[in-house]
Amino acid sequence: MTTARFDEVLRLIKQDRLRPSTSRGELIESESDKGRVVNSAAFRRLQQKAQVFPLDPNAAVRTRLTHSIEVSQVGRHIAQKIIGNENSDYSKLAAFVNTVETACLLHDLGNPPFGHFGEYAIKEWFKEKKNPIADLLDFDGNPQAFRMISFLEGDDDFGYNLTATQLLSTVKYPWDIKKRTDDDKKIGIFDSEIAAYENACKIVGWPTGKSFPLMLLMDAADDIAYSMSDLEDGLEKKIISLEELKSKFPEGKFLYKEKESFLNFKIDIINKAVASAANAFTDNLDEILAGEGKKLISKTGEEGALIAKVKDFASEKIYADEAAEHVELAGRSVIKGLLTHFEPLLSLSEEQFSILQKNTPSEIRKGDLGFEARLYRRLPERYRNKYMSENHGDPEYRSAHLIVDSVSGMTDDSALELYQILEGIRVK
Repeated sequence: MTTARFDEVLRLIKQDRLRPSTSRGELIESESDKGRVVNSAAFRRLQQKAQVFPLDPNAAVRTRLTHSIEVSQVGRHIAQKIIGNENSDYSKLAAFVNTVETACLLHDLGNPPFGHFGEYAIKEWFKEKKNPIADLLDFDGNPQAFRMISFLEGDDDFGYNLTATQLLSTVKYPWDIKKRTDDDKKIGIFDSEIAAYENACKIVGWPTGKSFPLMLLMDAADDIAYSMSDLEDGLEKKIISLEELKSKFPEGKFLYKEKESFLNFKIDIINKAVASAANAFTDNLDEILAGEGKKLISKTGEEGALIAKVKDFASEKIYADEAAEHVELAGRSVIKGLLTHFEPLLSLSEEQFSILQKNTPSEIRKGDLGFEARLYRRLPERYRNKYMSENHGDPEYRSAHLIVDSVSGMTDDSALELYQILEGIRVK
């Protein structure tokens, strides 16, 4: 990799934000981005959202928070490996590493309770409606994360108001449902946030609909980290044994008989995969700078093939474990049940929403909205306030997203508790 070519990557590091604020240089602004994320309530709530095993009492089993921290460490490692002995401006190089790290911290922010089963439940519920919102038929944690960071979090319409570079680094699928070219592909942006994405592209000077280079590093870090962490959680919960792993992965470096020998296997695979991802990035800069969505961990390579083998093993032995599946099935009922309980809010007019927002008891009584008012107050105030933003869709669209924002933003245990209360089987 030539310094001149890598400088083209570094030129994508911008300190500008969608809502202009004080400019202190790329390095300080990249640090500010990270600070905005790690000090937010949405990030802290990841500690009670499951990675694989919802509602698990064992604190050693990963949550979305601990997983995100591990992904950020791997992402930082890849980024540092890439810059190596580069002689470019230190501030730009450090900002490059910071941006990748923060993108990794954000990658799971939009995941609903009960993981992928929560995503399926939301999509399933909307498919059963007569007039479904197109966005939500393809609900996914990726566009929900972008919605959170660019709009929902914070007091105005700019969310965290991250740098434009940081925003683009989080977008795994750079299209909304209207611009998706393949119906089998996921979407990465809801229609209501496409303007924020396009403005970020304009600031950075990046073409819309193309895979952003720094996002590829975040995606690779996620692939590397979660393949290993799921095996470790399986060991912790005694779903699999070390002997099974040794038998399944004879190529692994298991140096000791005890459980700790898994660390040798894990560290060896991660280090090799990090080097492979870094090399793939530097060796394919022409394609990457053209916005081609190249996977940095290829299944045809040694490390990629091993990671794919790990994923297959986890699917067979860990994800299909009876205890995990029981909670996932319960989680599906919880998510769909919550949406059904909040469904009466979808038939309210914008005027009625306005009355509920003002929360004036006399007006609510006059409008006969006592039941709806009680439901409405179960939704987070910050999301109720966001509903009033007319820049994010028509009333019907906004009300559907309001209940999805509220349900998907819950933790596993808070979703279960509220479901039980609304079902009348628990009184707080």
